[in-house]
Amino acid sequence: MSNHDTTRYSQFNERLAHMEQKLTPKNTPRKTAALSEDSALGMAFRIASDLVAGVAVGLGIGYELDRWTGCKPAFMIGFAMLGMAAGLRNVWRVVNVTDAPQNRAQENGRDQRGQRIED
Repeated sequence: MSNHDTTRYSQFNERLAHMEQKLTPKNTPRKTAALSEDSALGMAFRIASDLVAGVAVGLGIGYELDRWTGCKPAFMIGFAMLGMAAGLRNVWRVVNVTDAPQNRAQENGRDQRGQRIED
């Protein structure tokens, strides 16, 4: 190898080491901040969309069943109420998951929904 090749090789190794150092992830623990405005706004939109989607799906199913069977308001009213109940259940699950302490979920080895926590 000539001197020129050795110089290029060492420059390449320096650049490679610099890029590897730049690309390796930092092993710093992330801070878990309290509920910020951005996440609170996101939660508000999720709650609103859960409620609206539940009622809309219930009304859609009820309308189609009413049209198919011919008894106009019965299924639409019933499925609208079921949609509201489903939306409220989803909101309840969202609110309880954010307020649940982390230690309680791991006491019996199960998460919030009762599923096993993988180690």
